[in-house]
Formats: sequence, structure tokens, C-alpha cells
Amino acid sequence: MIFTNFALSKNITDMRQIVKIMMMVLLMCSMAYSTHAQDAKNAIREHYAAVKEQLKMYDELKETGDIYPVPQIYSVVVKQNLPGTGYHEETIQMVYREETKSAEQIYAFDLYLDFATKKYNFAAREFYEEYLYDKQGRIQFLYALESDFGDVYQREYRFYFSQGKLIDVIIKSRANDGEPFKDVYSGNSVPKEYSSYYQQRMSSAKSIMTIFKAIDASREL
Repeated sequence: MIFTNFALSKNITDMRQIVKIMMMVLLMCSMAYSTHAQDAKNAIREHYAAVKEQLKMYDELKETGDIYPVPQIYSVVVKQNLPGTGYHEETIQMVYREETKSAEQIYAFDLYLDFATKKYNFAAREFYEEYLYDKQGRIQFLYALESDFGDVYQREYRFYFSQGKLIDVIIKSRANDGEPFKDVYSGNSVPKEYSSYYQQRMSSAKSIMTIFKAIDASREL
């Protein structure tokens, strides 16, 4: 009986040690993931700021009338009349970067999609989106702003990615245009109620890349 109690006590002690070790491992993994996610977000913000600075320079060139440096942008505009919602206009701007293959050849460079904006409407509802891509062509950051009829509410979405995988989600909303946004959700996965919208935006990210590649393949050099 004493041996049995000793064995039971030892088993309980061993289980407690195992649980402690598992908790420590999980904590270390969580800390490592948090550090990786923060480093990735910092890199994304630096990339985003650089692109925004580039676009600001292009806007300033428009005001002065200068044509150099030439804006590295592809633009697509769709205008049509849709049943039920009327006039629809969709504008996609794709900012690209050049990477030289050989200094000895003329036009010896490849173009890569860096950043894209998408603006469109359905009746009075207006939508605006931004897509940031990494050097491998994978989505790195996705921002989306959607409005209800008459701007009754607006909702902001921010999705951060590392090596093409989702690492952070931030969703905010406000009752009326002009009011401050309030936090709705923050985490490393997409809540079920927003999963459909998220999948639509991811599909849009792929479609924009397809459009960019089609234009790039068709340009005359």
C-alpha cells in the first residue's frame, strides 16, 4: 500500500513537471511568435512609408509639370452602368519597381508590382483598398475601407502578412464619417463574421497581380 501511494505520488509529481515544461514551451513559442510578428510589422510599415513617399513625390511632379522622374505606375479605369446601382467606376493604380538584369543591355530590367490602390463604388457606397506586396510577389499588407449608404458607418480592415501568411488583423469602425474609429477586433486570425470579406480581398489581391502581369507582358519595348 505504501509502495502504491509512493508510485501514485511520484506519477503526480512527474505529471506536474511535464505540465510546467509544456507551459514554458508554449510561453516561449508565444513570445517568439510575438517578436517575429512585431519585426514583420515594423518592416511592413517601413516599406509602406517608402511607397507613400514615392507617391507623394509623383503628386508634387504633377503640380510642377515635370515629367522626370517618370512615375512608375500602371493605371486601369473601368466605367460602366450596373443594373440596380447605376454608374460604377473602378480605378486601380499599380506602383511597380524596376530591377536591372544586366547593365550591358538596353531595357534589361524586370518590373515587379510593389503597391496597388483600388477605388470603386456601388451606387452611393464607396470603397477604397490598398495592397502592398513583398519582393516575391506575395501580399504583405492589405488595407480596406468600406462605407454604408450615406456613410452611416465606415469600417477599416488591416491585414498583415509575413511570407504570405497572415500574422495580424485589426478591424475598426465608426458610426459616421468624421468621427474617430473605434477598435472592433485585434488578433492573429480572422473572425468568422469577417471571413467572407477577407477572402474577397485576398481574391482581389491575386486579381490585381494578374492584371499587372498581363499589362507588363503586353507593353511595347
